[in-house]
Amino acid sequence: MPIRRARVSRRATAPLVTAALLALSRALGAQGVPLDSVHRNFEPNGEHQLLVDGKVSADAEIFKNGKIPAYLVISSALPTPVILTPRAHSVEAVPLAKVSRQADGTVGLFADAVLTPLGEFKLEGGAVVFTYEKRRVTLAAKPPLLGLHSAGDLDANDPAYPRNAAEYRPSATAIAALASQPAAVTVRVYFGSWCPHCREHVPRMLAIEQALAGSRVQVEYWGLPLPPEAWSDPEAKKLQIGSVPTAIVYVEGKKIGRLIGADWNAPEVELARLVKTFSPKPS
Repeated sequence: MPIRRARVSRRATAPLVTAALLALSRALGAQGVPLDSVHRNFEPNGEHQLLVDGKVSADAEIFKNGKIPAYLVISSALPTPVILTPRAHSVEAVPLAKVSRQADGTVGLFADAVLTPLGEFKLEGGAVVFTYEKRRVTLAAKPPLLGLHSAGDLDANDPAYPRNAAEYRPSATAIAALASQPAAVTVRVYFGSWCPHCREHVPRMLAIEQALAGSRVQVEYWGLPLPPEAWSDPEAKKLQIGSVPTAIVYVEGKKIGRLIGADWNAPEVELARLVKTFSPKPS
């Protein structure tokens, strides 16, 4: 049964009690109400931030379904969650009780959800802008992560990073070789939090770092600004970095090579090869 869309209504809606409605959502699932056949499999998305009347909504959750395509936005700063559909530029309200969180981290709508049209959004400087009950709502790209960061920072900034890291299986042979080598190895990864290739490949280094916990291999992450400023960043310019992701590898403080391009298909394999080639031989 397709999701129904309500007639356009401008009545004010009372603020929703999130905990109570989420409990109701779980109860509906327990009663066997299925997910909608289309509005399901929304994945957590960390590319954007939500601003309401110019203020960043700290608790906003943004989900994306690339097949529809559409975005689902949940925030205590909004009266209800909303669905944004780029093809139609439409904004629709969704009862929070009809939003179902799945065990795999995705979100969907129950099949009996009724969507209420709120009008169309506008594009202003690349940001999505609309009004909901006299509130100016903006969905904009997040500012890029800049400078030195830890794996935890990347995970917190974009849920695609831990999700993609969990799906990657590093070579056991390469991990064993790296874990057993005696030299101090530092891998500094230059990336852009704005970069789709980084979103796909840098999580592989997160998985490698986790597999090498307790070893002498340390990984650092250096965020670059948006192009073209990225290539004039002092660190990037000094190291002649012209694409991301790029990892510079050091053994005992000496730069021995880098990971670029196809190396990111299995970065632990190329890293193990570099370290084996350049590590000091035991006396």
